[in-house]
Amino acid sequence: MTVVCMATPLVLHCGDLVIDLERYRVLLAGRPIALSYRDYALLAYLAARSGQLVSRRRLLEEGLGRHDPGGLRMVEEHIRHLKGVLERDGRSFIEVVADQGYRFVTQN
Repeated sequence: MTVVCMATPLVLHCGDLVIDLERYRVLLAGRPIALSYRDYALLAYLAARSGQLVSRRRLLEEGLGRHDPGGLRMVEEHIRHLKGVLERDGRSFIEVVADQGYRFVTQN
């Protein structure tokens, strides 16, 4: 079952994942998740575009505000870390689309 992210002012609700854009806080099943600023920025960027395919370059340039070509590897590392932190207990939030980019999805 796919759950659609619903936005309220400055808060993204994606199933049991809550991203508070005002307080820079992430909750998963009511528990706070500690993320680096870059991890948080990528998660918020993807979640705000739920269901859309986002390229690594776009994540680098728009999500992180960087333009260096070597940064594409950094995007991959941050996504891998985010998946490791968030995708437990059968949860799936970030779909990897081979050679194209990433898509934020919520499934329960």
